[in-house]
Amino acid sequence: MSENKQTNDALKNFAMPDYDQIPDVGLYLDQVARFINSFLGDFPEMQVTPSMISNYAKQKLIDRVNKKTYTRDQIAALIMIVLSKTVISIDHVRMMLSELRGESDSLQKPYSAYRDSLCDVLNSLSVNRGYQSPSTDDERDKMIHNIVIAIAHKMYLERWFESLSDKA
Repeated sequence: MSENKQTNDALKNFAMPDYDQIPDVGLYLDQVARFINSFLGDFPEMQVTPSMISNYAKQKLIDRVNKKTYTRDQIAALIMIVLSKTVISIDHVRMMLSELRGESDSLQKPYSAYRDSLCDVLNSLSVNRGYQSPSTDDERDKMIHNIVIAIAHKMYLERWFESLSDKA
């Protein structure tokens, strides 16, 4: 299988669970890690361990765990933490979650928007083989373009979080 087909397939096949598909029966730590990792199979660099989840709880990135079980909302937050920490700092992840929660305690709407947006962008990448890809067939040019897009987005987010900190 060519690298491009493999990449496209991984992007196209990525599927975060809908909010309602996240278990709300009180999963234990190992079960939460397995659940999150179940849809990250093509992205092993993003997978999470139980100790990482424990650290996120200790850092108060999620609400306090009750009787060693995690709720749907906590798991939704953990999914966003696991994915977001690959591009922004844990402090910025904390700020993001605070902003997303806003006045509400539930992450249902923000999680759904996060999921839909990520899936839309991944679909766009798999179809176009590059976010707003330059009109070229040269794979190296597309790679450079995508790296630059990632850098530009990181630069934007750093300033955005800084302005958010200044408001606080």
